[in-house]
Amino acid sequence: MKTPALPTFVEARNQFELNYLRKLLQITKGNVTHAARMAGRNRTEFYKLLSRHELDANDFKE
Repeated sequence: MKTPALPTFVEARNQFELNYLRKLLQITKGNVTHAARMAGRNRTEFYKLLSRHELDANDFKE
């Protein structure tokens, strides 16, 4: 019996982070201060996460 392919833990965590960050930025319309507050992070940590996932908050502003 073949088991379904699962991503590694690191791959799954990275995908979760990316989806979570995108959702936060959509909700806050790219406002990093509000997004960081919602995530329970400070802005510096939040910017590091955005950089790690190559996201630009300006892309979510209206």
